[in-house]
Amino acid sequence: MNLKIHLLEGYVYRAVVKSVPLVLEISSEKEESISDKIDFKEVMLYIDGKETFGSFIVSTLSLPKYTYTISENTPKFMIVNIAEYDESELLPGEYEINITIVIYEPLTDGKYKRKELKAVKEITIK
Repeated sequence: MNLKIHLLEGYVYRAVVKSVPLVLEISSEKEESISDKIDFKEVMLYIDGKETFGSFIVSTLSLPKYTYTISENTPKFMIVNIAEYDESELLPGEYEINITIVIYEPLTDGKYKRKELKAVKEITIK
């Protein structure tokens, strides 16, 4: 399974707006099922390897209810705004976005297997 970060086309990422919306794409080379429960573990902007803006998040206690089938041709898309996870000042600069999510794969016995997916992307905030 793969996680990709996409910047919004035509959106100007500016520190004064303090909004960093991103689109996450979860896909797989083969057809696989995942639950509707997806937890964020890290939603962070880094400068020179230093955590600058965002958050590390503890897993929620909700239970999976539904499943999605994903593949290369049928990815799952999610929108996340890093600014929702931090109230400190956002400064202009060159950042590295690090996002780690936890997905849950259904097993035949009704339980779920946890799997971490991580993606990194460069971003310029003006």
